[in-house]
Amino acid sequence: MRIIHCADIHLDSALSAHLGRERARGRRNEILNTFRKIFGYAAENDVQAVIIAGDLFDSETVSATTINVVLGEIAKYADIDVFYLRGNHDPDESLFAGRRLPENLYLFGDEWTQYQLKGSRIVIAGAVLNDENCNSIYDELELDENDINIVTLHGQEQEYGRARNMNDVCLKKLRGRGIDYLALGHVHGRKLESLDHRGFYCYPGCLEGRGFDECGEHGFMMLDVDERRHTVETEFVSFAYRRLFDVEVDVTGAESSSDAADMIADRLYQELPGTMEDESRDMVRVSLTGAVNVESEINTDYLTKQFQDSFYYIEILDHTDFQVDYTRYMNDASLKGEFVRKVMGQDMSENDKAYVIQTGLRALAGEEIF
Repeated sequence: MRIIHCADIHLDSALSAHLGRERARGRRNEILNTFRKIFGYAAENDVQAVIIAGDLFDSETVSATTINVVLGEIAKYADIDVFYLRGNHDPDESLFAGRRLPENLYLFGDEWTQYQLKGSRIVIAGAVLNDENCNSIYDELELDENDINIVTLHGQEQEYGRARNMNDVCLKKLRGRGIDYLALGHVHGRKLESLDHRGFYCYPGCLEGRGFDECGEHGFMMLDVDERRHTVETEFVSFAYRRLFDVEVDVTGAESSSDAADMIADRLYQELPGTMEDESRDMVRVSLTGAVNVESEINTDYLTKQFQDSFYYIEILDHTDFQVDYTRYMNDASLKGEFVRKVMGQDMSENDKAYVIQTGLRALAGEEIF
C-alpha cells in the first residue's frame, strides 16, 4: 500500500517579503495548484492515502477560494483517504463550520484518534498538540504492536523528557511504543532519522519554498508499506513548481559591473542544474562577496537587470569589502588624492575609511549616491 506524507503547505501565505502584490497573488495560486496536483499524482501512482501533517494553511484568514479548492479536490478523489492534522499555523476546527466535508477526509482532535485503512492492518494515529496536552498526550498513546502504526504530530523534535510548549515533539516519549513511521510537520527542511529499533521519524519539508530560508528540493515523502514483511519504505518525491537558490559569488578583483556579471554568470551555471525552462521558473538571491578596489564600479541595479529575464525572480546583494591601495594616493596632487589623504588621517576604523573614500570618489566622479 502506498501513502503520501506531506506537510507545511502554508496555503494563502502573504509572500510579501520578496514579491510584489501581483506576483505574490500568482505565487499563492501556484502553491495551491501544487497541492491540488498531489491528488492527481496519487491517483496515477496507486496511492491509497494522503497524510497532511499540519500547517496546510498559513493563518486564521483563509480565502473562500482556497477552502473550496482544498475540499473540492479531496472530494474529487473519493477513493483516496486524506488525513489532516492541524498545525500551529492552521485555523481551528471552526474553519469548516457549516461546510459539508468529503467522506474521505479524516480529522484529528486534541486526543488520540486512530483510523485503520480499509482492508489492511495499517493504523494512522494522530493528535493535535496544545499547551494543555503537550506532555500528557504521550502517556495516552496505545498501539497494537501487530499493526503497522503510523503516528502523525506537528512540532519541533526535541530529546527532553518534557515539552516546553505545544510546538515540541518529545521523541524520547515516543520510543518503544510500536511506531513504524512518525509522520511529522513543522520543520521546513527534509529529515529522515531512526526513532528506535522499530521505526523512524520524518519531516518531509515544506511542499514549496516560499523564501530564501527554504532553498533546496521540496515535495513530499512516498511510503510503500508491505504488510506481509511489516516494512515501510520511503522515497522523496520532488514536486515543487519553483526552485529557490541562495548563491554566494566571490567577485574579488572585479573592476566593473561587466566583470561582476561574468563572474555571476559562471557561478550560476555551476550552481543551478537543469534546463533553461527550469531557470525561467527559479527564484534566485545572489550575494556578492570578496574584496574589490574602492574605485571599482559594482552596480547591483544594473546587474539585476542583466539577469532578470532569465529567472522568475532575482535579487543581487552587495556584501563585498572595499580595498584601498593607499600608496596610489600618497603623491596624487589632484582633488581626489587630497580627499583620500584627508580621510586617511581621520580617527575611524579602516572599514569606515574605505566606505567614506568609496562614497566620496563616486561623488567626485559625478555618480549618484544612494
